Amino acid sequence: MTNVSILGAGAFGTALAIYAGGLGHRVRVWAFDDGLPEAVAAQGENSLYLPGFPVSEEIGFTNEIAEALAGADLVMFVVPSAYMRSVSTAAAPWIPDEALITSTAKGIESESLATMSGVLEETLPSRRSRLTFLSGPSFARDVASGLPADVALAASDIDVARSVQSILHSPRFRVYTSDDVIGVELGGALKNVIAVACGAAHGLGMGASALASLMTRGLAEIARLGVALGANPLTFLGLAGVGDLTLTCNGELSRNRQLGLRLARGERAEEIAASQKAVAEGYMSARPVHRLAGREGVEMPIAEAVYRVCCEGADVREEAAALMQREMKDELAGVFAPR
Repeated sequence: MTNVSILGAGAFGTALAIYAGGLGHRVRVWAFDDGLPEAVAAQGENSLYLPGFPVSEEIGFTNEIAEALAGADLVMFVVPSAYMRSVSTAAAPWIPDEALITSTAKGIESESLATMSGVLEETLPSRRSRLTFLSGPSFARDVASGLPADVALAASDIDVARSVQSILHSPRFRVYTSDDVIGVELGGALKNVIAVACGAAHGLGMGASALASLMTRGLAEIARLGVALGANPLTFLGLAGVGDLTLTCNGELSRNRQLGLRLARGERAEEIAASQKAVAEGYMSARPVHRLAGREGVEMPIAEAVYRVCCEGADVREEAAALMQREMKDELAGVFAPR
């Protein structure tokens, strides 16, 4: 039995708790929301974030971070990227020295432009060698239902990734290891921005061909920025790239796709974000991706259009028209030579 501590009781954190508990691990979950542990215990489910999925009484939910981390062998940070710094800072004194650590957040910190590896290396400096990063196509409801899903798990030392793999891997949740931390992280973060564009295209009635084109050209943008930041371009052809992009751009459960659909109906991004309990990471990442692309001199027209709509109030139809009217290009120009 492995002691798994999950920091974050949202939909995905709860799904991972149900899954890890089903593997026979001892699971403890830290919840930010006051009263949520008592509600889960009384109702037998997390009705706030993942209604309809039974939570075993053996899985303990708590509002006390020290209690959740006591004796942990594996600590999983399953919080929105905007809260990774504050949660990891609060958790740092209570994480056992030998614990493995996994982040599932798919985003970029707004002010520092750091990926989650950069954040955790700052807040958990003595544990840098034990950090891993999970991404890939895995909706919470699918994981909680026991439906098959494959994910990528990256660490700078692939043997550390393999240690976490041995804890989480099963026939219905296959974990593939990688040593390309920045590639796995960027694939997970940038696909959210592209998914907002795809949701808007669907909402505008632009058709299946346009959606496929946006995904493909969006992948080229992801690869350009990834290569500029040191990623292996082949990573973007894998689970953290094409796999997660496909799910998030097409899946009905995708919050980022839903954000795009609502933008196409004329709603404003900040009002949509304020109305949602769960975070659409594409909205949160639009600004830092815009700044990263500018810093690195990387052309990302789709991501730029999402930024202008979400952060500057641009009209979604005008941005769609501008994308279609861009100058002619060779398809592979600049994909691996971003500057």
